[in-house]
Amino acid sequence: MVTNFPQLIFTAFIVFFSVTISAKNSIQKVYEQVNNGVVELHVKALAQPEPGKVNYRPTTENSLGSGALISDKGRILTAAHVVETATEITVIFNDGSTTSGHVVWVDNLIDLAMIQAYEVPKELQPLRLANSGNYNIGEQVLAIGAPYGVSHSLSVGYLSGVRDREPIPGSNLIPRFLQTDAAINQGNSGGPLFNLQGDIIGIVSHILSSSGGNNGLGFAVSIDTIRHIIDSDPGIFLGVSPHLLTKEQALALNNPFGYGLLIQQVVPNSIADVMGLKGGKFTVTIGRTPVLLGGDILLEVAGRPLTNLEEAIKIRQRLSEYGKGDRVTFKYLRNGKVEQTFWEFD
Repeated sequence: MVTNFPQLIFTAFIVFFSVTISAKNSIQKVYEQVNNGVVELHVKALAQPEPGKVNYRPTTENSLGSGALISDKGRILTAAHVVETATEITVIFNDGSTTSGHVVWVDNLIDLAMIQAYEVPKELQPLRLANSGNYNIGEQVLAIGAPYGVSHSLSVGYLSGVRDREPIPGSNLIPRFLQTDAAINQGNSGGPLFNLQGDIIGIVSHILSSSGGNNGLGFAVSIDTIRHIIDSDPGIFLGVSPHLLTKEQALALNNPFGYGLLIQQVVPNSIADVMGLKGGKFTVTIGRTPVLLGGDILLEVAGRPLTNLEEAIKIRQRLSEYGKGDRVTFKYLRNGKVEQTFWEFD
């Protein structure tokens, strides 16, 4: 058999070129389809405690993140660490219009949060959430966000791994994160990770990096975990950054109960702030983590003691069940004295 090598090479080139153009057009099409649903978040938040700085003053600092509009009513998914201590949130849409937003709920254990935008441009289509499990290692994925403030930047890569964490006590949730080699940097946090159908398969959480920049190891909260949290109703946002005490830590703080939730920071005008709860004033380092001391230690909510993580999660679930007119009592320790306050749902 005689083979026409020039013709064979030409045919292979045409096939390769066609596939490349097809893939390129597919990515362009997805980007054009979903880009308007990606938002940029400019956040003023309480400054985090710094190791080596003993006295803490609750000043604010500016930060940047991204989000995914998933409702025409203005609901936006983002990362918890972007907004968990936010005092002011500005939402910037692709057409340049802006609005304010507030935190609806935060899940610190998963690094996921929901915010509410006060206004949404007319005819802006919300993004679609993929079905749970609708992803495969090796498939091409797209991330859109604002790395270093460069708005609506596209990065393309592959889903390079699926990573499950330890089950969360008191729930049937095993947190799952999707690993990608798509370039992810500061400012991408909270932005969506898409498949080639234009569906959200993850919300960008963090990177593993020795330099602080992209090293090919980015992680996003998986759509399975996102749907589980939304369906389970994360409840209300109290407006505190917590540190759950071990028995040893509680006793070291002269807390005779041997348990409790040490309040680190209280967001101004939040539920916790209105109730009069106070955050810490002095920074210590436990392991490598800066912890604020001197704040209130929350002991009980609605009569349930905060003895461990499982109980804390059950309390959060219970808070989601209260409705208008319900009154919940919060018992806390301040300066060695047990006090209490309450919140009435409206």
